[in-house]
Amino acid sequence: MKIVTSRQMAELDRVTIHTYGIPALVLMENAGRSCTEWILRILEEKVGGPQEASVAVVCGKGNNGGDGMVIARHLHNRGAYVEVFLLSEEDAMSADARTQYEILRRMDVEIRVIRDTEGVEDLRTYLEEVHLCVDAIFGTGLSSPLSGIVREVVEVINLSMAPVFAVDIPTGIDATTGRIMGEAIRAESTGTFGLLKLGHVLLPGSIHCGETEIYDVGIPQRAVFDAQIKTEALDEQVVKSMLSVRPPDFHKGDAGRVHIVGGSPGMTGAPCLAGSAALRMGAGLITVVTPESLRPIVEAKQMEVMTHGIPDGGTGYFTPGMIPALMEVLSKADVIVVGPGLGMTETMPAFVKELISRIKVPFLLDADALNALSGEADILQGATAPCILTPHPGEMARLMKETIESIEAARIDSARHLAEEERVTVILKGARTVVATPKGDIFINTTGNPYMASGGMGDALTGMIAALASQGLSPNDAACAGVYLHGMSADLLVRDHPMTPVTATDVIGNIRGALQQILGEPPPKE
Repeated sequence: MKIVTSRQMAELDRVTIHTYGIPALVLMENAGRSCTEWILRILEEKVGGPQEASVAVVCGKGNNGGDGMVIARHLHNRGAYVEVFLLSEEDAMSADARTQYEILRRMDVEIRVIRDTEGVEDLRTYLEEVHLCVDAIFGTGLSSPLSGIVREVVEVINLSMAPVFAVDIPTGIDATTGRIMGEAIRAESTGTFGLLKLGHVLLPGSIHCGETEIYDVGIPQRAVFDAQIKTEALDEQVVKSMLSVRPPDFHKGDAGRVHIVGGSPGMTGAPCLAGSAALRMGAGLITVVTPESLRPIVEAKQMEVMTHGIPDGGTGYFTPGMIPALMEVLSKADVIVVGPGLGMTETMPAFVKELISRIKVPFLLDADALNALSGEADILQGATAPCILTPHPGEMARLMKETIESIEAARIDSARHLAEEERVTVILKGARTVVATPKGDIFINTTGNPYMASGGMGDALTGMIAALASQGLSPNDAACAGVYLHGMSADLLVRDHPMTPVTATDVIGNIRGALQQILGEPPPKE
């Protein structure tokens, strides 16, 4: 599902109107009618139909306000009692919004102009009686924080008990970043046009949107194709297309060999979690490769996952001198993971850098393998095999010599820059995990929840991605499918046990459920 910035959407509108000759009033009519159909369904559920309903439609001066006035007209025609509240004088409206305003006047729809605090109070009073409020104040073009009367109106709407339907995007949400511009409408539902905007998907904007539907308002598909939009939301259909059914003669060798390099004193659980996740995700043969002095501990935690110890002189840590013996073991791998529980020592950066230069099969760098490259991400340009990075914001900040705040403020741009510069696949973890490819394509994950906030989740994700790559998925597809299934596994658990924290072990144990959800298979019998 393609996602656009506000600028990309404005350009698509411009091309539709000026290149294809579809008038803006036609787009506005299509938008308003589409929203009206959903609003009618809402009113049917709440009060039994439009004839029993009263609705407030709050409109700004631009085309978003024009969309709202189209909605008001159609609701009026269907028997609803509608009052329109305008945040603009007629002569300040856009040309198309003014056209809609004139139509409403001729239809004797009640229109009030909010000019001052008294107008805001009129709205507050009316909202006490309505069954629905339609937010058509600002659309995707908002570029500065709300202030003055507009902000007061948004606050009044939020304080009311009226459910809100937002036209295109809730007022106050930056359509490109999802940030709140001072204050923002909290909508129960949102009807958007043509394509999703980033503000519908990124936090905190997505929370304010409620349930979101996308309406075809007449933008030509050719225009969308020509726009070469490189950002996409991951959904079940996309991920399902990446997975395949195993043939009857499939065996464990076909499912791939995953080797996980990790473990240090006190952190043997991390590579074990990654190994368990790889097993559940379908890798054929998994080996946790760890310092020999830790191997008995790791082996005691594993059943179907193999272990291999590299002589370490009893230190419990990997060192550069262990690389020749390690490479002999890794020569049998189809995919290599480096990092879970690796620990940080003075020689760990040298160990990781040399290992990167020697690996010849697809590999993932996670946790301390990323910390070992702090400020030296350009080392990755020397890799001769495809590489996937799985940083959280702190690890990303260290890699790029940035602050966590700057990474979080520009998650998409940060991930894309690192992926393109170092020619790697980047998974920037967090709420709305971002996957960036070496070609600059962006995928935003839509699964996952705050009850996943516990240790080991990253290890589980790493193992799942490695397993998918070992079964033939490209690094990009393995990254996308892995993050989606990882989040879905947790979402299914929280659905069945609301408001209950989940552990990495829980998520690993429910990978089968996530796969069944994607592939459409029935749940297993108890």
